[in-house]
Amino acid sequence: MSMINGTRLYDHLTRLGRIGFVPKEGTTRLPYTPAYDEGRIYVQQCMEQAGLQTSVDPVGNLIGTLPGQGEIICIGSHIDTVPGGGIYDGTYGVLSGIECVQRLKELGYQNRHPIQVIAFTEEEGNVIGGTFGSKAFTGGEIDEAMRPNLALHGLTMEQVGACRGLTLHPKKISGLRRYLELHIEQGGVLEAERMQIGVVDGIVGIVRYRMTVSGCANHAGSTPMHLRDDALVKACRIITQLMERTEAASPDMVCTVGTLQVFPGAVNVIPGKVEFIVELRNPTMEPMDQVIDSVLKEHPELVGEEYIRQSPTQCSSKLIKLSETLCRNSGIRFRRMFSGAGHDLMNWGKAVPSMLLFIPSKDGISHSIREYSAPEDLYQGAELLMEMVQALDQEEGKL
Repeated sequence: MSMINGTRLYDHLTRLGRIGFVPKEGTTRLPYTPAYDEGRIYVQQCMEQAGLQTSVDPVGNLIGTLPGQGEIICIGSHIDTVPGGGIYDGTYGVLSGIECVQRLKELGYQNRHPIQVIAFTEEEGNVIGGTFGSKAFTGGEIDEAMRPNLALHGLTMEQVGACRGLTLHPKKISGLRRYLELHIEQGGVLEAERMQIGVVDGIVGIVRYRMTVSGCANHAGSTPMHLRDDALVKACRIITQLMERTEAASPDMVCTVGTLQVFPGAVNVIPGKVEFIVELRNPTMEPMDQVIDSVLKEHPELVGEEYIRQSPTQCSSKLIKLSETLCRNSGIRFRRMFSGAGHDLMNWGKAVPSMLLFIPSKDGISHSIREYSAPEDLYQGAELLMEMVQALDQEEGKL
């Protein structure tokens, strides 16, 4: 089977990337804005040119379907961006799915199963909440924090609930054969190791804690160092300890402290209280809990309040094996890895066997105007996706 039409794929990527683009800033295509609507119309045209039947559900998910019999093979990702983002994040997966369908049709391939390509809305979470479109589509729980934002954009929970009914009967999402998502890595591992494909085992779990460290505010000039109870000094030691224990606990775990508030926040007052947020990510939950628990037990002056707990999402073991087999057969350099970033697959993986594939990101940069993946990597990923679609379509029975 011939390779995908790389020139056409790259043209679609750059044309869509110009919608919402501002020089020296990047591409901004937030859902429910004119720029996003323009981008969705362009992608819908690409779908129809590829022979897909299109529809838009009540929350704005764009669905393209190539008819067939039986269970559906679904390819998905998103076309919204962060403010000042790049042209590859999300859009690459959607446009690669369209290219796969179009190329298969051009080569005279007769699909047995229906094939869908879906451009989910609001994956980035800048408007309503993260992965909102795929949550609505798969019947996932809509967080309480999202609900006030729905009304701001003329949406209701009734519309959210109606999304699955346009494509799938409620409670029959398991009738989908498989969900596939192709994405740029948004990290530097593949490039550093000179790998062409990341075969993703799953998406890491996340825990976030609001931490408060207590001390005693006092005059900065008249309080000698040995009599101080400086909350900021204690917080710095605790944060350093968190980083050290994270490294010791697991090579896959990451710890980030990105916000810190000092009270009372005056240059001539010893800090009496410090608040910061710590985020841990890891393929399993237990090591993260152990790191947090050990630090809390050791520091009575530290109070921690958990406010986010997101369990890991596992990709299908059978689809992982299929991905590895296809890579080996084609001589593709690949490695197994976990995704440290969230994707629409988080919602699909709870409902149907799902698979996430990565291609390298230049310098590991994403969510930036500097986001870039080399054309040869773009084409390689799309070719692998097309081979996976064919392999699944030709399977007898269920995997």
